[in-house]
Amino acid sequence: MVNFFEHQQQAKRNTGLLVVLFSIAFLLIVGLVGAIAAAVFGGISVSQNGSYVFSWQPILWVAAFVGGGILMAMFVKWLSLKPGGHVVAESLGGVRIAPDSTDPLERRILNVVEEMAIAANMPVPAVYLLPNEGNINAFAAGYESKDAVIGLTRGAVETFSREQLQAVVAHEFSHILNGDMRLNIRLIAALAGILLIAHVGRMFLHSARFSSSRRKGNGNALPLVGLGLIIVGYIGVFFGNIIKAAVSRQREYLADAAAVQFTRNPEALSGALQQIGARQHGSRVQHANADETAHLFFGQALSSWFTLLATHPPLEKRIKRIQPSWNGRYPRPQQARVQSLQEQQANQPQPNALSRLAMLALPALLLDRVRSPQQAPQFIRDLVVGQMVGEKHLELAALSPAQQLALVELAIPALRVAKDSARLALLNDLEQLSHSDDLFHWCLYQLLARQLTDGKRFSATLDNAEAFAVTVVALKRSEAGEKIDLLQLEQALNTCKKWAPRAKQPLIEKWVETVTEDNHISDNERKLVATLCACIEEPLPDDMLQNS
Repeated sequence: MVNFFEHQQQAKRNTGLLVVLFSIAFLLIVGLVGAIAAAVFGGISVSQNGSYVFSWQPILWVAAFVGGGILMAMFVKWLSLKPGGHVVAESLGGVRIAPDSTDPLERRILNVVEEMAIAANMPVPAVYLLPNEGNINAFAAGYESKDAVIGLTRGAVETFSREQLQAVVAHEFSHILNGDMRLNIRLIAALAGILLIAHVGRMFLHSARFSSSRRKGNGNALPLVGLGLIIVGYIGVFFGNIIKAAVSRQREYLADAAAVQFTRNPEALSGALQQIGARQHGSRVQHANADETAHLFFGQALSSWFTLLATHPPLEKRIKRIQPSWNGRYPRPQQARVQSLQEQQANQPQPNALSRLAMLALPALLLDRVRSPQQAPQFIRDLVVGQMVGEKHLELAALSPAQQLALVELAIPALRVAKDSARLALLNDLEQLSHSDDLFHWCLYQLLARQLTDGKRFSATLDNAEAFAVTVVALKRSEAGEKIDLLQLEQALNTCKKWAPRAKQPLIEKWVETVTEDNHISDNERKLVATLCACIEEPLPDDMLQNS
């Protein structure tokens, strides 16, 4: 297995090159359409000596019009997807699973997603089930983490063992953590813009049929323009899909590596991929909208006879990267079975970051409350704000900081679907912590506010080097009981949150170095690093997991 961060950097370099190619393709398409239209309408003519004469003004006007139209179509498509991953999930026939669902199958899915969220040190995303898809697949969608969703087909949840389901969900979480969702949505919008050219061409041809009878004896240029636009449009879409597929293949390799890093269980991810190969239709998605979203899925959602259009690497290559000892033979298709608790514990790989939720030993009654849209707002208010203002809640007083952070992360799905009045009341109460001297509870406030409010609230940033230094200084001052500039720290977190995972690693290493200068990590230092990592959506380092 390639080193995770080396693999990530390689994938990012390849993705950057492909995005440049996409931009070049866009400019070539605009140029071709401008040339076609200009030739028809007099922008290009032939002189008496047979040479071509270009009238640049109409050519430039046509190119500007075409380019503006494509960008407008891209913007409209982007706006339609910006509300969140639920738009994509629902367009594929997905049904949202209620965070407090007691259905055994749905609860199994939610439990695995919750485990993965706690392991990744991030709020739990919404979960969708695609009940009409009998084949094996999954996806992550959204523009940023607070509107992210994870979707699973009925075939996946009915087929995978618990460990395989964990590995697939870990794969999808890596797409969230690595910012792939934003890139995927931009690719969808870009292709929608290019496809507009072909649609306009069809409109011209359609108009030409109706106007031909009225224009007998006159030349009608619309059919030529329409045909040219259709040809260029579909050529553009073809090459755009090739580039989109190439980008997707790079991100799938990266997500596979990240899933193994999270679960420490390559056999589980390899087994999930082998189950796709063991079936005739594998990971095929039947929904009509699967075409534009095929690159979002865990497995190849559409059949592709042309390798360059495949949105995912070949199964054999993915499996070999994960499990080099694989013999190349697919197993018999399996049916999921419910394992006993003893079997689950015996099959857990060690060390296992996913065991963190079990290690926290959260009381069942509290789990029920944070999963309930009716109870979660008041519970989180009591947990985060109540203790700070001196209220007595006996069932909360004994909770460790790690348990408090986990409960906040687990409550996010219920808070998002709670009544507006209850959510707004919670946010108003949380404002009491916006100037709190308690850095831990201030970070909890930040985490909740970032997930439940408009993103513009946290748009102010600092210079990268300054942001790095501000967070380190805040850690030192908190441990020393000194005053912290919270506004500056908020802006620093806004800055760090936008960094790529590789760029965040030196920052987290510096945090760990800061709290271990005395060769000891106190409980207070551990909880501060944990909450700061949660605010910038980065998993906890192993040093922080020990004895937590």
